[in-house]
Amino acid sequence: MTRYRALRAATAGVSIVLLATCGGPQSAPSDGGSGSAAGTRTVPAPPVPATSLAADPDGVLPTTAATADPAAVSAAVEFTAAWARPDLPADRWLAGVRPYAIPAYAELLTTVQPANVPATRVTGPGRAVAATADRVDVDVTTDAGVLRVVCVRSSGRWLVATLGMREEAAAR
Repeated sequence: MTRYRALRAATAGVSIVLLATCGGPQSAPSDGGSGSAAGTRTVPAPPVPATSLAADPDGVLPTTAATADPAAVSAAVEFTAAWARPDLPADRWLAGVRPYAIPAYAELLTTVQPANVPATRVTGPGRAVAATADRVDVDVTTDAGVLRVVCVRSSGRWLVATLGMREEAAAR
């Protein structure tokens, strides 16, 4: 066996092991869920073009690309404008951001001291950086840096689920 053939055989063996252990084609029951060897079929995972999707602040990529709904971008910008008001008393600040947030995030926002909000205004348009049918990640530029605002569809409306400073803006 030539050295080239030996290398090719070794590479093929490693590839098979990697595919079997690291997310190669998945088996899905086709017999109603019994999972027996006779009742399974191989279903390849759908390709996701990583270059068209941007990670959220936690590093998670959306699973399906979609065109961003302009209403989601608008909701993100409106929320950010209400959020970037450190001069307001806490009760007025919360009343301004609560209508744009999902209930769980609105509850979390009750712990925010508006004086600690670093931004005072939105300085640029919102830009969708990733989207699925039910989630849009929007970058909104403020005088304190770029915020990543994650909007989700809830009861037919786009509401903010979270926001955070983009890493490159926070590193300044």
